[in-house]
Amino acid sequence: MGYCRPGRFQCKMGVLMLRWPVQLPRRLRRYTALISATLLGVAAGMFILTLVLASEIYDYQDTIDGVHLPPVDAIVCLAGGRGRIAAAGDLWYRYWEASVKLKAAREAAGEKIDPEADDRVPVLYLSGMGPQTTWSTFKKHLRSGVRDVVPVSDVVIEKESYNTETNALWLARMAREKGWKKIILVTSPYHMRRSQMMISRTFATLGLGIQIETLSAFQEPFESNEWRESIHGLHVTVMEYLKWVYYRFLWTPQPQAPLPPPPPQKTQAT
Repeated sequence: MGYCRPGRFQCKMGVLMLRWPVQLPRRLRRYTALISATLLGVAAGMFILTLVLASEIYDYQDTIDGVHLPPVDAIVCLAGGRGRIAAAGDLWYRYWEASVKLKAAREAAGEKIDPEADDRVPVLYLSGMGPQTTWSTFKKHLRSGVRDVVPVSDVVIEKESYNTETNALWLARMAREKGWKKIILVTSPYHMRRSQMMISRTFATLGLGIQIETLSAFQEPFESNEWRESIHGLHVTVMEYLKWVYYRFLWTPQPQAPLPPPPPQKTQAT
């Protein structure tokens, strides 16, 4: 009848049989285990290094505090994250409130009101709102006091861009068309450093000397000393850090290339 011996072929009942599993030579098994352990160690080391270095995306300081309001042409909100639109709306409201008070004081003093003066209210520019956005859906993101006073004439809802790169391109087109000289960028803390860098590079490529002020929209748990405390914070921060490294060292703006169409929107059930 015959019998099976490790790693050997054996004929039984006229059928060629192979013992399973085939054992690899001892030296090859050692090499395989060593290579596997090395690759696992390298992957673990890279992951730990990324966790350490990822805080780099929070290593910046906003240029304004939301209280002292420099004259600007537009408040630019990259509308891809929770709380950004509300924060930009609150900032616009502070400009509007300061303008109303200043105009009232000038009228009381008998001074002539100049609509082109530095106290004018900046445009609220919302980038990447999506093709389904309407005025009513936009206003739902604002606090009640802002909704009551914001006019259509002070708001630009940009619906064509769909990521930070196209945000920058469409913003550059609008800024050049309107002749803007200074803007305030509003986005999430984890997103600010990369978005400011990408917009600055796009402006420079187009020869636009536009000054960019920054004001981050507070979002838990996306702060420099808190993002490691939740799985969501870890995921968002690490992914953003990898994007930051890529766009910082490998990306070059191409504003002359035609913008690709936005990805198809999924139909939501009503």
